[in-house]
Amino acid sequence: MQVELKVPEDIWPRRRDWGGEVVSVYVKEGNEVNVGDLIAEVEIEKAILKILSQYKGRVVKVLVSEGDKITPGSVIAIIEV
Repeated sequence: MQVELKVPEDIWPRRRDWGGEVVSVYVKEGNEVNVGDLIAEVEIEKAILKILSQYKGRVVKVLVSEGDKITPGSVIAIIEV
């Protein structure tokens, strides 16, 4: 089964209208991931948010690159669980 790995809304600052920029992506298609693995980092107003995997499985597709603008709920990757 494939699931979407999204930017969790609960880690985003109070102002949901702020956009973030992907500064690092740590996975590639085909990588195995575990719950808690670091997937990407996003910068928002000089703060760095760590996006962690909520799933154990294989990365099927990475949907963001460094420099991309994202918001809460944005899909980062597709994971085969």
